[in-house]
This record gives sequence, structure tokens and C-alpha cells, in this order.
Amino acid sequence: MAEEPHEHEHKPRWELVEKLHDVIDEKIDDSFKEDKLSFMEVDFALLMIHEKINQQKIELYNLYMKDQGDGLPPKDSPDTMYK
Repeated sequence: MAEEPHEHEHKPRWELVEKLHDVIDEKIDDSFKEDKLSFMEVDFALLMIHEKINQQKIELYNLYMKDQGDGLPPKDSPDTMYK
């Protein structure tokens, strides 16, 4: 039995994206004013966030691949079977 597709499976929920953008933008502005952060320090923080997102993507891909199987032939099959 096929799973029902999610309502927003391939469509970004732009209202939430804009909301997150606004929060991040406000925090960056506050950091410039209150903490006197430089552009480089803000860039480092954004790089760290980007790296965290990439790590989470890799974890999700790994979970997906584990659920889908590794796509390789079984180890006990002959070498020429899948050529």
C-alpha cells in the first residue's frame, strides 16, 4: 500500500521561511549593535549554522539509505550475477 504524499512534500512553506529569516536577521542586527560584532564574526556564525545543517542532511541521507538498503548486491551472490 502506497503512502499518502505529505501536503507540503516538495513545496516550501514560504511563510515559515520568511518568519525564520526575519528572526535571524533581527538577531544579526542586534548583535551588530549590542555586541559590536564584525562582519567576519557574523560570517563565521553563519558558516557554523550552514555546517550544522549539512551535518543534519548527511544524517538524514544516511537514515534514508539505511531504510532503502544499500543498493549493493548481496555479499553471498556471485560476482558476475549483477553485471
